Amino acid sequence: MTSSTLLPPRGRAAEPEPDHRAPETRATPWGRAARLLRRLTGVDEDLLFLVPEERPRYTLQGLVVLATASMAGVAVFVALQRFTPTPGPLLVLASLFWAGIILVFDCWMLSTMHGVRKGGRLGGFAGRIVLALLVSLVVAEPLLLYVFRPSIEHQITLEREQASAEFRSALERCNPVSGERSTDPGCTREFLLTVGGSTLTADQTALASTVEERDRVREHVETLQEQLEEKQELARLECNGTPGDGLTGRAGAGVNCQRLRAEADAFAEDSRLADHQTSLLELNAEVEELTSAAGASTADFATERARLIEEKVAARAAAEGEHGVIEEMEALGTLAKGSFYVMAGVVLLRALLAAVDLFPVLTKLFGGTSKYDELYTARVDLHRERHDHEIRVRRKELQVETDRQIGALEVRQQADRNENDQRMRADKVRQRADLEDEIARQAQQYRQSRHSAAD
Repeated sequence: MTSSTLLPPRGRAAEPEPDHRAPETRATPWGRAARLLRRLTGVDEDLLFLVPEERPRYTLQGLVVLATASMAGVAVFVALQRFTPTPGPLLVLASLFWAGIILVFDCWMLSTMHGVRKGGRLGGFAGRIVLALLVSLVVAEPLLLYVFRPSIEHQITLEREQASAEFRSALERCNPVSGERSTDPGCTREFLLTVGGSTLTADQTALASTVEERDRVREHVETLQEQLEEKQELARLECNGTPGDGLTGRAGAGVNCQRLRAEADAFAEDSRLADHQTSLLELNAEVEELTSAAGASTADFATERARLIEEKVAARAAAEGEHGVIEEMEALGTLAKGSFYVMAGVVLLRALLAAVDLFPVLTKLFGGTSKYDELYTARVDLHRERHDHEIRVRRKELQVETDRQIGALEVRQQADRNENDQRMRADKVRQRADLEDEIARQAQQYRQSRHSAAD
């Protein structure tokens, strides 16, 4: 509590504060600069004048505050330049604005830490340390990403290439070159392609139908051919005189030989084997043509499919755009998980940057209690005691004034009460006199009436 909050006692002016003016050496440029730096720590120059040996300490503490704010501004400048398209002048303004915020925060932090702490210093500063640590982590992160930027970008490139390869593989799996529709449950709409203008399906359908027809005709021709060969073999054996079941065993073109040959010729004509063989040749030629057409359609389909896959992969890569701060933080985490040395470097560097941001608080915490703190506490206690004394005096004066006013009110109340009593007694005397006059008047009238009656 400062002396400006004290209530001046009634009836006399407040005692003037002692005028501890700084020496004339403060008029030098370094003196003015040092004074400004000390002002950042929240010290009172008039009180510090009593302990001039403490000035270098608070001057350097002011430099620490200024350095921390400058580092915060650099961190924001690096972050905005790296992850946003902010123009140069706005970058400078934003960096200065953030540096100013951190400067004000550290100044406020130090200004609340002056004086002798009752109890443990660490316990008294715990809340401030936690708050300063949170701010330091925010300030240190952009600088950390900047230091590991080459490795982070390489890791992001590898991750994106791997994701792109997996995406391409899914597109190829869900859109086979055969043109058939994939039944894989993982092939969602995102991975399905529509190849426009392709005749692959129609050509494959026609080829399959023609091959089926050709196979049917070929099977029929082979069956007829086997039956015809059996009949011709039986006729040959009969004509050659080969003994066996159903054969005469006599060589020469006998009746049975001619009959069997005629049956074989009749079977060949009745079964239309030649026509079927001609149809089979035509179907074979058609299959060859359709196979060539399906091959060309497959090549065209594969080319169009490859083009669509490339377009979709390129569109996905373009949609990813420039990597942002979240992606870089994830990449840094991946690098740290994969390498002990990277993790150690990240932890140590983050701790170092956090410690630099915590310097303003740490300098006060580890600096111990200074003579200025003792004087500051003594003056605060003096002001508090003076204020308490003046409050007690004011209360006593207020009580005396109140008693005086209450006494005056009681006197006035008693005078009013006596006046009312006198007025009431006068009213009673007057009423009694009026009553007696009325009685006398009534008695006079009564006597007069009796006298008139007697006459």
